[in-house]
Amino acid sequence: MYVNQDIDRHFSQIASFYKQIRKTDVEPILFIAEAFKGLPEVNAADIGCGDGRYDLLLFRHLNNLHLTCIDINGSMLEQVSDYLISNNITRFITIKANANDIPIEENSMDCILTFNAIHHFNFIQFIHKAGEMIKKDGLIFIYTRTRSQNALNIWGQYFPFFCEKETRLYELDEMKEWIRYVDSLILETEKTFTYKRNATLEQLTEKAKSRHYSTFALYKECELEKAIETFQENIKRQFQDTKRIGWFDANILLVLRKK
Repeated sequence: MYVNQDIDRHFSQIASFYKQIRKTDVEPILFIAEAFKGLPEVNAADIGCGDGRYDLLLFRHLNNLHLTCIDINGSMLEQVSDYLISNNITRFITIKANANDIPIEENSMDCILTFNAIHHFNFIQFIHKAGEMIKKDGLIFIYTRTRSQNALNIWGQYFPFFCEKETRLYELDEMKEWIRYVDSLILETEKTFTYKRNATLEQLTEKAKSRHYSTFALYKECELEKAIETFQENIKRQFQDTKRIGWFDANILLVLRKK
C-alpha cells in the first residue's frame, strides 16, 4: 500500500484537503449496509482508509459498526481520527500498516473493505490476507475503477497521457481470475455503479492542479503544467459550454464471501 515514496509523499501533502477535492459516493455504502441489515454488531476493517471519507458514511448507515481504519500513510490516519471524532464517532481504532501485512487476528472480522485503494495493493496477496482475517461467511468489499472505466472518464478521454501514466488499475477479468486462485473465497457479486458528473473547466483544472487523483503525482511538474494546458484546449474544443461540462464516471464493487 503506497510503497512508492513519491506517492506516499503525495498523500501526505494533500491529506489535509483531500475531502475537498475528491468525490465520495454514497451508493456503494448503501449497498454494503443492506448486506449487514439486522446484525447486532459488525466488526470491519477499512484497508487504505485514507482520510476517512467513506468511514464516516459507513458509520452513518451502520449503527452497529466497530471499525478498524488501516493505512500506511500517517498523515491520512491523523485525518481519519480527527474527522470521525469531530463527528462524535468513537467506535474505531487506527492502525498504520501495509495492506499485505495487516496485524489483525485470523477469523476475527465480519468484513474487510477497501475503497478506491486496491490499485495500491498487490491484489492476490491482499485477498489472501483478507480471506484469513474474515470469519466463515464473512465478506470482502472491493470498490474500485478498472482501466477500461478509467479510460472513459473525463480524464481518460481528454487529459494527455492519463491512461498511459495510470498502469496500476486492474481489469475485471484479471481480478476475477485471481479470486479463483483463492480456494477459501468465492466472488458473490460484481456490481457496476455509474455516476453523472458535472463541473466547470475551472473546477476540473483546480482538481488536476491539486492532484486529486494520485495519477497526477506520476507527472513531473513541467509535464503536468503542459498537460493541463492541453486538457483545457481539448475541453474547449469538445464542449461548447465550459461552465457545465458533463460526463459519466463508473466504478465496480466486488463482493467476495468466505466459504
